[in-house]
Amino acid sequence: MKIYKKLMNALAMLEKMILVISTLLILVLTVGNVFSRKVIHQSWSFTEELVVAVFVLITLVSAALACREGELVNLTLVTDHLPKKLRKPLLLLSTVLCVFFTAVLFKYGLDKVMTQLANGKRTFVLNWPEWIFWSFVPIGAGCMILHFIEYFIDYCVKEKEEKK
Repeated sequence: MKIYKKLMNALAMLEKMILVISTLLILVLTVGNVFSRKVIHQSWSFTEELVVAVFVLITLVSAALACREGELVNLTLVTDHLPKKLRKPLLLLSTVLCVFFTAVLFKYGLDKVMTQLANGKRTFVLNWPEWIFWSFVPIGAGCMILHFIEYFIDYCVKEKEEKK
């Protein structure tokens, strides 16, 4: 269990680093583009492609980190008023449904990446392979699945320790 938690902590640290770098990238590109348009009167046309793709990455990685803390889908309005015996089964049902939905997102994201790899489709301005940007979807979905499961395991372990 300790190895598992260390791996999940390392994954969370990697995700946080990705978020920091991605946010800085968006900041530099957006400010640079505005500066270029206003001062030099030239627009950086490539920034739109990059910023949109990086926003997708930021959204999915942030959602994964929220899953880790149980903050993404937990509406505790109902569960806080339930007896403790019903909370764990309800959390299990919630986890199963969330993992199922995210697995579907992972599968369709991966299918899209494979299709674009096979077709060789490229972005309009940068002429980069589109599969690079679409790979953010299965990567984010995979992280979300791991963190949904991690949260449920942590909840069970915490509940077990409280009983002792």
